[in-house]
Amino acid sequence: MQFKFTDPVTDFSNGLQVLQEYHQDFLARGIQLVALANKIKQQGMNEDLGYQCMAMYCHYSNATHLHHKDEEEALFPILVNQSSLIIGMIERLMLDHEEIEASWIELAKRLSHPEQITNADHFLHLAIEFEKILREHLTREDEDFSPQIKKILSTAQIQQAGNKMAELRHLAT
Repeated sequence: MQFKFTDPVTDFSNGLQVLQEYHQDFLARGIQLVALANKIKQQGMNEDLGYQCMAMYCHYSNATHLHHKDEEEALFPILVNQSSLIIGMIERLMLDHEEIEASWIELAKRLSHPEQITNADHFLHLAIEFEKILREHLTREDEDFSPQIKKILSTAQIQQAGNKMAELRHLAT
């Protein structure tokens, strides 16, 4: 079986909407990830659960990387000359990205080789921790950062960010 990443976004005309759609996807998949880890703990590993692990690995490996690039290369550069509040928020979000990546490394090792998941309790712990770190980051963005940047970004800047996001995926804009 071959695993292929499907981008959760097809329209890149609005960079803020792209980020929001990724957030919704991450929140839904986080619930699925923890449910998968719970199922493995309850039932043990089987072929179907192994495929689900690989699909989860494929999605997160691509989506998390793309989402961070979207922010770091398409959105944050537009905001660097704003207020010290915005710069501080960007610094905090960048630290979150590092924490998410560190948590992902341990989980990814297991998702990419589900046959090596021998400690279901530890795997569940890793899944819960990753989901929690990512969810807290998304909440910080949605509740603190997004309301601030919506006040200062022009329509043209939001479209510029979306165009850069499409470019990062090698899509024509």
